[in-house]
Amino acid sequence: MQQPKTQQIFGIPFVASTLESAAAHFAQRAVTTTTPCLVAHSDVHVLTRILHEKDYGEGLAQFDYICPDGMPIVWLMRRKKADAHRLYGPDMMEQMWSISAANGLRHFLLGGSEEAVALLREKLGARYEGAQVVGHYCPPMGEWPEGTHEEIFRRIRESGANCVWVGLGCPKQERWMFTHRSQLPPALYFGVGAAFNFHAGLVKQAPKWVRSHGLEWLYRLCKEPRRLFKRYLVHNTRFLWYCLTKKI
Repeated sequence: MQQPKTQQIFGIPFVASTLESAAAHFAQRAVTTTTPCLVAHSDVHVLTRILHEKDYGEGLAQFDYICPDGMPIVWLMRRKKADAHRLYGPDMMEQMWSISAANGLRHFLLGGSEEAVALLREKLGARYEGAQVVGHYCPPMGEWPEGTHEEIFRRIRESGANCVWVGLGCPKQERWMFTHRSQLPPALYFGVGAAFNFHAGLVKQAPKWVRSHGLEWLYRLCKEPRRLFKRYLVHNTRFLWYCLTKKI
């Protein structure tokens, strides 16, 4: 199986592909993999954590694919002449569901609330006939009770899923994936952040033109200022500093 092309940004290999080509590759990998395969969707927040936090950076180095989830990363890739496109987590999820029936994909949803998962299954299931959701698990907020991880592994294994959508939020979802990689059943694991709430209709996405101009962070900040102010102040500032001081 031919691997998608990548482009290094600050030493991180980002997938350089269209959404359709990347999804087609992931679908093929999902039905053939005999090991857990990890897919990260990295925006500026994830990128700066990789560079700034040693344990997080070492963990992301274990991922099989890192997709450019934010337009600033895509722009840097294009500056280096890569044929780069935004591989946004919610878009990847929808694209993979759209080709499920033709590729034999079976989906497991990890994260979110019971309400979000029920709405997500209803809305995407109605839109993409033949998409199989074979299981889900909604962990509690805060600390997980003893045995939670083992219960998740068991449910994924018994479901027969080959695509596992992990919506635990960043950086928790990536840490969970790389910490437990050796225990995960064979499948593709996608870290997709807020995609569950977006597709369930519980949180409104930024308009497409806002996303394409790299301003989704500002839209989300206006919607959730108390929760996101510190994240964007710290990580956007770090990103600008890295662009000015490090070799891209």
